[in-house]
Amino acid sequence: MDTHLDRQHLGKRHPYRRHTYKQRPYKQRPCKQGVTAESGMTLIETLLVMVLIGMMTTWGLSSWRSYQQALQLEQSAQQLLAFLTTQQADANWRNESVVLWVKQGKGGCVGTHAVSQECANAGGRVFRLPYSSVSLSDFSANSMGFYGLRNAALPGHIRLSSNAGSVRVILSARGRLRLCSEKQQVLGIGVCAQ
Repeated sequence: MDTHLDRQHLGKRHPYRRHTYKQRPYKQRPCKQGVTAESGMTLIETLLVMVLIGMMTTWGLSSWRSYQQALQLEQSAQQLLAFLTTQQADANWRNESVVLWVKQGKGGCVGTHAVSQECANAGGRVFRLPYSSVSLSDFSANSMGFYGLRNAALPGHIRLSSNAGSVRVILSARGRLRLCSEKQQVLGIGVCAQ
């Protein structure tokens, strides 16, 4: 691409610029000082990158698992609270007392009316835990229930537990139902006041 004009101005100053005309190589540009055209990542650098990616993946998976467990615990507690609220409204509407029974452990359940040995065969209204990772770990020693139009209740609590923590569903004597988590907050459920 050399033209007569390029050879003529080589080494002279450009009329409008401070630099001079230089001959530019068209085939291959020179590399920076100390860097060859064939440089790349070494084996150690590649291994280091792979180790970092592995560590970040492991951390991400464990965080995702713990989030899933906390989410399942929160959803189970919310569903149990909704079940109990429905039982309370039904007792008020029918003006009758409703006493609750609880089967503890993994696959536990909460029901009304006749007590059953197994949750699968229980009659009446029954709440079964939706996730196998969540268990009914504790139930207040006294019976829990609702008293019709008086809008009062037998106070007590039910504790749900998983690897993410534990949540209590609390029923007060005035019929107020609420959720609180023990020791540490579980997603949107606040810590119980001591």
